Amino acid sequence: MGQTAKSVVSLFLTVGLCVSLLFVGKKHATLLCEAIEISIKEEPGQSFITPKEVMNCLASTYKISLQKTPLKNIHTHAIQHHLASHPFIKNVWVYKTWQGILKICLETKYCIARIINRTEPNEVYLDEAGCLLEAKGLPLLRLLIITGQNIGIANNTLRDKGLLALLHFIYKHPFWKRQITSLEVTAHGKIILGTQVGGHQITFGKAENIDEKFEKLWLFYTQVIPYKGWKAYHLVNVEFDNQLICE
Repeated sequence: MGQTAKSVVSLFLTVGLCVSLLFVGKKHATLLCEAIEISIKEEPGQSFITPKEVMNCLASTYKISLQKTPLKNIHTHAIQHHLASHPFIKNVWVYKTWQGILKICLETKYCIARIINRTEPNEVYLDEAGCLLEAKGLPLLRLLIITGQNIGIANNTLRDKGLLALLHFIYKHPFWKRQITSLEVTAHGKIILGTQVGGHQITFGKAENIDEKFEKLWLFYTQVIPYKGWKAYHLVNVEFDNQLICE
């Protein structure tokens, strides 16, 4: 194919593309919002926001019904920014489709513990990032309870990354999540764990060497308990290296 022929083909392709874009632009300008579809990804058992609440948020941004409104008049970035400010929404995506659907996809935060402060009556939830969420008005969640005067909270955030890692370890493990029901941080920063079955306490020490300490605890539950019984000990200590102390 000669240079002239190539130039002619290129010109036709360019013109065709421009015409297509013009057609698409005109079609998009006439599209109406036929429906609003909301999908929410949440942790099982932790429903903090409903599609109805999302629609209420939209109503506070747009004073008119979005359905049958031209899609070009709906600003997805504004909706996304508004929903992102919700205290229980972690991620949000808003987009339009060629079928006239406004899609809103949410991912909510999830909580890993409940903090009870002995000096204040209010309870708060601790989310996966270590941030505090007011429990007032929320469903009661069956979560590990944290108590103590040395938890280390600043600016509504748990500052102790070791403690946060420990809470994640417990929350994500099916057995420990059921067996360990409470965590107390003593004045000296040591951790005492309460148990669901057996009635014994676990002296955990600092929130460090987490894997090693739980390996020793696992030995206790799989090698000691079957022979001694659940009521044989009232205290288990895994604080010290290479030691498992049962009293």
